[in-house]
Amino acid sequence: MANSAKIVVGNQNATASAPTVTANNKQYRQQHSLLLLLFTLLQLCLALLVASSCLTLPAAANAKHLDGLHHFHAHHEHQQQQQHEHGHHRRRLQRDSTSKILNTREQCNNVRDYFESIDIKLGSGNFEEKGAICGGHCCTNATESELRLKSTAEFERLLHHHTNSLRGILKSTANLFQKHVLDLAEQSENKTLAVFSQVYRRMVPQSSELIHQLYAEIMNHLRNANSNSNLEDAIHKFFVNLFPVAYHQAVHLSKDNYGELHEDYINCLKHTFDDLEPFGSIPKEIKRNLLQSIQTATIFLNSLQQSAEVLSETDELYSSHLTDTCQKHLLKISYCPSCNGLQKTQVKLCYSYCMNVYRGCSAQYAGVLDSPWSNVVDAIQNLVTTHIRSDSGIVTTIKQLDIKLSETIMRAMENGPNLEMKVKKTCGTPKLLPSLTADSEPRPLAAHNIKWATPPDAEILHFQSTIEKSKEFFTNIVSNVCEDDDIQRNDHNCWTGDRIGEYNNLVMTPGVDTQRYNPEVPLTPNSQSTKLNELVDKLIKVRKNIGTAVPSATRSYSDIQSDMARHDEEGSGHMPDDMDDEEYGSQNGSGDGSGDGPSPIPFDPLSPTEITNNDIESRQENAATHSHSRFRSSLIAAAIVLVTIVASRFTSSS
Repeated sequence: MANSAKIVVGNQNATASAPTVTANNKQYRQQHSLLLLLFTLLQLCLALLVASSCLTLPAAANAKHLDGLHHFHAHHEHQQQQQHEHGHHRRRLQRDSTSKILNTREQCNNVRDYFESIDIKLGSGNFEEKGAICGGHCCTNATESELRLKSTAEFERLLHHHTNSLRGILKSTANLFQKHVLDLAEQSENKTLAVFSQVYRRMVPQSSELIHQLYAEIMNHLRNANSNSNLEDAIHKFFVNLFPVAYHQAVHLSKDNYGELHEDYINCLKHTFDDLEPFGSIPKEIKRNLLQSIQTATIFLNSLQQSAEVLSETDELYSSHLTDTCQKHLLKISYCPSCNGLQKTQVKLCYSYCMNVYRGCSAQYAGVLDSPWSNVVDAIQNLVTTHIRSDSGIVTTIKQLDIKLSETIMRAMENGPNLEMKVKKTCGTPKLLPSLTADSEPRPLAAHNIKWATPPDAEILHFQSTIEKSKEFFTNIVSNVCEDDDIQRNDHNCWTGDRIGEYNNLVMTPGVDTQRYNPEVPLTPNSQSTKLNELVDKLIKVRKNIGTAVPSATRSYSDIQSDMARHDEEGSGHMPDDMDDEEYGSQNGSGDGSGDGPSPIPFDPLSPTEITNNDIESRQENAATHSHSRFRSSLIAAAIVLVTIVASRFTSSS
């Protein structure tokens, strides 16, 4: 019974749970269907992802294959085109080469006559060889070597010409002035003898010899400034020896028996000359004027002669100071245009290039000698103005000498009685000897027949004008050469040394300091030659000698030296201390003056960038790759979402 009851109860429970199992089975089937759908979608996404990757590789391979075929065909066509163009280019080069040879031959034949006129022979071939310096077909290296020697010799002749011209003016002026003064001295002697023969006739036999000795000494010093004789002693001796003659004329003129003074009495008179001063202050005045004027005249003559000697010695140094760089540029200036087939009428030399080359070639002696030479010129000009052509100069002094000498005799005669008393106290009363010349008195000379020589005023003025222009002599030579009509002043469309174009380099000012930065012929920093230093010393000595003849009441000699030193510094082209070499170099430019124009424009990062074909091609490929990558990323994202959903459903169902 009990077992039967359990069976009944069990059957009832089974009957009650049947609907619940049925419901659970239904829900399970629905979830299973959903999972199958999600899984199917996931498989579909993965399939699409794999398919896209698989399709991408063949497509890329196919594109690369097609691109390779296209490149092959393009390369083949390019080779064929290149072969065609190469043949055409080769034929064109042959035609151009033939035309160029004919054109070169014609150009060189056009300048052949010019070269033959200067004894240079050109070849008769095709002019295929180019010279290393000029770069023209008309001149070989051997021809350029000949022309280089010729251009250097021409520059030396140019310097010689200017040096010889100035030296000739200095020498001719010295000779002319010396001759004029000597002529005046000779005429003054004749006039003095004429006056004595007319006014002091009895003195003539004794005085004429004294007068001749005085003038001989004067002319000796004018001829030779280095004379060993003492002019001051000669003048004093003249008046001492003249005193007995003048005293005899003044005291015994009215006596019937003129007679002669005894030699002992004459010696006594000579010894008392300094104490008695029979001629007053006139001898001292004459001596002072003669000494100063003759000294000034001889210093003037010496300064001209010594300056001419400096120029002559400088003339011998030119060839030793022409550097290799200088000689190359002299060739470029003179003959390189013709070596390039250009005739003289076809091209002008650029002014700034001309100035730089010639200043560089002459910088060594110009920078050293110009300043002391200018100081000498200033001193000579001052000497001429204040002394040579002044009323106290040698010309006026000599012209007045005959009158001054006559005044000395007149002064003794005026003081005759007083003078006789003084003489008697010292020498006693003279005993006159019989006259030896009483019966043979000379006839008086006609003074009016003597005319003064015409002064060389016009020549002196011309000399002053010329020497004033000779300041900074060597710098002016360069300026004169580059001011020629064949020079292009504006530096446009002219010969730059290598071609016809525009010359862009700066012109360096004269001076040793600045010429170190000359863009064409820089001054080498080697030491100055000993000979140049000797010439500088000679010019300084000339300047000092002139300074001794031109004393200044308000300025000391040290002041003059200070002015000279300051002038030397100003004339040497000295750069300010605050400007160093690099700063100066950035201002003067660089290069060989070839006329290539300004340097290329520097890169500007803000300027538009030029797009090339390579740039365009790479940008299209990057766009396609980027689009495909975005599609694959979308598929992967969808797959991840589906996996997440499936996993969540599976978890919940379990």
